[in-house]
Amino acid sequence: MQSVKPCYVLDACALLRVAQSERGMEKVRDFLYAAARGECEMLMHQINLGEVVYRIAKVYGWDVAERKRHEIGMLPIDIVPFDEPLFWDAVRIKGEHPLSYADAFAAALAIARGATLLTTDPEFESLGTRVPRLAI
Repeated sequence: MQSVKPCYVLDACALLRVAQSERGMEKVRDFLYAAARGECEMLMHQINLGEVVYRIAKVYGWDVAERKRHEIGMLPIDIVPFDEPLFWDAVRIKGEHPLSYADAFAAALAIARGATLLTTDPEFESLGTRVPRLAI
């Protein structure tokens, strides 16, 4: 019998911990190392990746943001592209919960994939047990 690898979804705040060398980055880095070893699957929605890049650009400028985007592309994170069904799931979540629009995509992806959300954002508490979360 094959075991199923755990699956995790990164929200923008969690990845920003690593990208900007912030407190708590070690936890996220440990999950990334586990993904690189094939012990788990690491996902991020394209909308959340965009949030990471524009937030870096606002603080450090576009040159740094582009470099970080390239570095993120080398990490063991599968970037999930925009698709219609996930879009409508995110819209419904946004309509039902006090989350940011981008966070609704992270939540929808976690629900769709049966994944645990890695986050630093207390907004996700509004989802209750609907989305398993690990605080970073």
